[in-house]
Amino acid sequence: MSQEQETFDHDEIPVSPPTTPTEPSAVPTDKPTVSPAIFSVPADTVSAAPSSNSTPVFSAAFSTPGITLSDKQEPFPYTSRQESVEAVPASVLPSSETAPASEIPPSSAAVSAQEQNLPPIQPMTYLDEAARSVSSKTAADHAAGHAADIMAKLTEPLPLEEEDFLFPPYAELKRPKRMLFFKVILWMMSVVLVSMAIFFVYQMLRRSSSANELSKDNERIPYNRTDTSYAEETSLPDAPEVSADPNGPQITLTETSEQAVATAASQAYQKASVSVVCVTSYKGGSDYVLDKIGDGSGIILSADGYIATNSHVVGDDTSTGVLITTFDGTQYLGTIIGVDKKTDLAVLKIDAKDLTPAEFSDSDHLFVGQEVYAIGSPGGSNFSNSLTSGTVSAVNRILLTNGYVKYIQTDTAINPGNSGGPLINEYGRVVGMNTSKIVSTNYEGMGFSIPSNKVIEIINRLIRYGYVNDRATIGIEGTTCNLYESKLKNVPQGMVVTKINGYSPLISSDVQEQDIITALNGVHIKSAYEFIEELGKYKPGDTVTLSIFRAAKSVNQLPQTFDIEIQLGHEQ
Repeated sequence: MSQEQETFDHDEIPVSPPTTPTEPSAVPTDKPTVSPAIFSVPADTVSAAPSSNSTPVFSAAFSTPGITLSDKQEPFPYTSRQESVEAVPASVLPSSETAPASEIPPSSAAVSAQEQNLPPIQPMTYLDEAARSVSSKTAADHAAGHAADIMAKLTEPLPLEEEDFLFPPYAELKRPKRMLFFKVILWMMSVVLVSMAIFFVYQMLRRSSSANELSKDNERIPYNRTDTSYAEETSLPDAPEVSADPNGPQITLTETSEQAVATAASQAYQKASVSVVCVTSYKGGSDYVLDKIGDGSGIILSADGYIATNSHVVGDDTSTGVLITTFDGTQYLGTIIGVDKKTDLAVLKIDAKDLTPAEFSDSDHLFVGQEVYAIGSPGGSNFSNSLTSGTVSAVNRILLTNGYVKYIQTDTAINPGNSGGPLINEYGRVVGMNTSKIVSTNYEGMGFSIPSNKVIEIINRLIRYGYVNDRATIGIEGTTCNLYESKLKNVPQGMVVTKINGYSPLISSDVQEQDIITALNGVHIKSAYEFIEELGKYKPGDTVTLSIFRAAKSVNQLPQTFDIEIQLGHEQ
């Protein structure tokens, strides 16, 4: 077959006329020669092109000596397109009736093969291999050329959709892309298997190393299960059979002159504890045992029985009955002299003599980190005179619940029952009165005490007058308008008036609730505490000027700012 291949049209198969057959010459047996085959096509099969819905079927009979093909009919390879075959005269092609295969004399090549005792040539399945195995040249020359052209066209690569319907060799020319996917999967599985194998080997080596170390450790232990002497050496002796012995040893104290060194806390406690009492409050005129309100603590102010405590301990009411229990367990019925709810202070009186009053220290000298101690009756008289210790966490703390006091903050444990008891320094002197703590699961160690300077200021007035006589008032209540609310509402900072009492001098003025007091006698006010602190500088009967801001009530109004002059009154 020539190297140059002609263009082949599947719609038309040319057939060349036969030429005069020639006698084949001798062919070497070591190289098979490709020779054409002679088609024996019945006349009735050479007709018009078959329908596109059917596949043309040819039954080929090769008359080449030494080659026999199966009688099984196979479909012609070109099934994807409609075939058209030109009619060939019957006289041109040899007929199977006039020249049966058995009567045709064998070719010289076949005779040569028989003489050399070579194995017979096996039949081929495909047309190209059958043509290559034919060694006879008895066919016409045009048949050889025509077969070569057919072989050239059969080896021409076709599109993928056509190769799928051709011979298997062509289907193998292009591998599906899914083969690449399978290769990737196989590669990944190989990597996983190799990794597992490495890990398994590592674990085996690790266990082997651990076993070797364990065996070495076991070699160091001189223990043998079969050695009974070892068990005898480690066995425990039997318990002695004894009973109580009157002549047994007696334990005594060691006689020594050494004395324990008292710490600052113990010294402070010994000095201050005798001045602390337990206060039990109950409803006035009733039994203090059956109608108890609560328990608290108190501080002895004088030898003749004046006692200071918190106002909330006695219910902020002078008619409340009280029972006082001193450090030695002596009990007294007491009377309430006066209460000041604003500072949460009260003064009691019992009929007693020769009591030990407490010493007070200047609370302005306190500093953060200083050690302090609390003494009181947490939980009532059953735990009276209990001591807890801590440090000063901060000073001058302002609580929203009270604008009249700046508190001492401490981490000293202050429990219910400690209210009214003293907060003392390392010298046993009172620096504050325990009054409250933050009670929450989110907070711990945040107790507050009234500074001793404020305690002395208020209780002196309560002892003399029963109330704070020189405290000026304007008879209003208010809250703070802080910076955030000021920016949000576009109003100035100050104290918002929430209530005007009936005895207030503002009751007849133009001041209304929700007005904001921004200044007192020209001093700018930013909070309710600042207003109360500034007001405390004046006495009842003094005249002051208040600066008022009133926000617009509607879009048709404008904000108002005005001043008003009032005379301060006595606290009711």
